[in-house]
Amino acid sequence: MAGEELVPVVLQRSQDHDTLPSTRQQLEALHQLLAELAACSDENEIIQTLTKGLPRAIPSDVIGIARSSHEHVRIWSNDRNREQEARLRRYLLRRLGHLPADSVRRPIPLRLVPPRHSSHALISTVQPREFDGSPRNGHEMPLMISEEEKGLLVVQRKGTGPYTEWERQLIDTVGTVLTLCLRNLDVCRRTQDVALRDPLTKVFRTQAFEDAVTRELRLGLRYKVPACLLLLGLDYFEVVNNRLGQSAGDHVLKAAASLIRTTVRDLDTVGRCDGDQFAVVLPHTDIRRARVLAERLRECIERHLFISDMGQVRTTVSIGLAAIPDLVVASTVDWMTIASSALKEAKAQGRNCVAVHTPRPPALACAVALSLAA
Repeated sequence: MAGEELVPVVLQRSQDHDTLPSTRQQLEALHQLLAELAACSDENEIIQTLTKGLPRAIPSDVIGIARSSHEHVRIWSNDRNREQEARLRRYLLRRLGHLPADSVRRPIPLRLVPPRHSSHALISTVQPREFDGSPRNGHEMPLMISEEEKGLLVVQRKGTGPYTEWERQLIDTVGTVLTLCLRNLDVCRRTQDVALRDPLTKVFRTQAFEDAVTRELRLGLRYKVPACLLLLGLDYFEVVNNRLGQSAGDHVLKAAASLIRTTVRDLDTVGRCDGDQFAVVLPHTDIRRARVLAERLRECIERHLFISDMGQVRTTVSIGLAAIPDLVVASTVDWMTIASSALKEAKAQGRNCVAVHTPRPPALACAVALSLAA
């Protein structure tokens, strides 16, 4: 609800001396909540601020937030009623199309219509829905986060009576600000993501990738958590560039990066290191599982037919694998160095293969240190 729509309601309530103190308190709490929401820097902080501040401004027992882009629903309740939370979660998922309609009630879709006062509002085709069997104990505010994405804010209370029209307008105001916060956050995230990614292949640039490597290395050193680093080099890539031209080479790089991204897991990080080299960091992965994935990547690229404007291309990839914990790895440079050595070994073995750097066992490391000291 746009702020200008609150003005006549505030003026009307100000004429009622009995409601004046509560109106002032609600407006002060609302002002504080909106200011805190505007200062949030990530989505988790936005949700935490909302669920903490909204019940102070408008007494509420349950708050639910969902976005159409992902199936994760955020639910807060003051009494931790799991059954009620589960019911609201199913309702939100159905409303946004993530769950099929049950036999009792079909979800009513959201429809985007031109708003009267704000370009950021999303108007529902239905009136606020009930959630406990009472027709007015809940209120929902559809959100238009972008042209492609919808969201839904639902608030509910049980023992203090239904929401008044005044409170519903306050909730709509919060929903509008929530929409703006999520929209701005998405824009910032996309802008930052563009800056961190290689414009040709859309994988992380070297510096951004090395930050991910450093993060996993710190976890490995501190908690002895296994992780693996793959360094991939396209075989005879310079021949493709020389014979078919840079355009064909760029096509091969883009297609290879896409194959790598779709083959690895969501939690793995893919980067472009230099020219025809890519790298993948695999969190919580030991050598055995990493080798299986590396072989899958190798076979995937070997079987793929790269088609460009200049003709069809087939290529292969050599892969070096290095795992932590490893006593010779104390820095990101160390880890990248042994992965690079493994890649050189794969090239030396005839290309189109996976070479694994074997972590040095503690006993051998001690023996080497003693021999050097002697």
